[in-house]
Amino acid sequence: MPANMETKVRISGLTMSFGGNQVLRGVDLDLPAGKKSVLIGPAASGKTVLMKCLAGLYSPDAGTIAVDGQDMAGLKDREREKLMETFGVLFQQGGLFDSLPVWENISFKLINTLGVGRRDAKDMAVQKLAMVNLPPETANLYPAELSGGMQKRVGFARAIAGDPALLLLDEPTAGLDPITTGTINVMIDRNVRELGSTAFCITSDMASARHVYDYLFMLHEGVIVWAGATSEIDASDNPYLQQMINGRAKGPIEMRVRARA
Repeated sequence: MPANMETKVRISGLTMSFGGNQVLRGVDLDLPAGKKSVLIGPAASGKTVLMKCLAGLYSPDAGTIAVDGQDMAGLKDREREKLMETFGVLFQQGGLFDSLPVWENISFKLINTLGVGRRDAKDMAVQKLAMVNLPPETANLYPAELSGGMQKRVGFARAIAGDPALLLLDEPTAGLDPITTGTINVMIDRNVRELGSTAFCITSDMASARHVYDYLFMLHEGVIVWAGATSEIDASDNPYLQQMINGRAKGPIEMRVRARA
């Protein structure tokens, strides 16, 4: 990250274990403000655990997560809640509430956290649906009545409700056809630019990682093994990065897996 660029999130020395399994082994990562950053890595490398730590769902064993210079662990409960209100999260499986119509799913935080009235909240939900290219009548449908692609777009609409300053995206294009994937990627780019948000995404979609995001980080065995602008990835001689982005069966990642077998 360029030295003169503002940092939105600074993760330092982050460790996380489950029983005897150490998943994160000292993660250091700076997310540039107002940019789209992506995290890649092989399966079981700790990507989702890192995202859940950042989202406040896990408490790390050691290390710090600072957002806008504020160490999350050092904040009082109400201060931490206020900070978390500036986050928007898109879960990998959508995470929609089956018993609520689409508009209530989208406006859940608006109503229950920010105190927005239901009438205004529904109007705001319809506005967010328009931003993800869904018609107003979608607001009254239930998640079971939506296709997978529509559920993903509704999940994104919920993530941007309240105009979050930090947008966390867990596999936003997983399981989607190429056309819907392209639509989701356009929405991520457009909404980040319009909202001025900082976006941090986990993805296994290497094409999206290359073309949608400004900065790329690679996590392997609990540590960051490469970080830089996506425009620099092809010129890198990092063997882990090159194996991952090119989908090569042979390389250092495979050798480490075999060593454990």
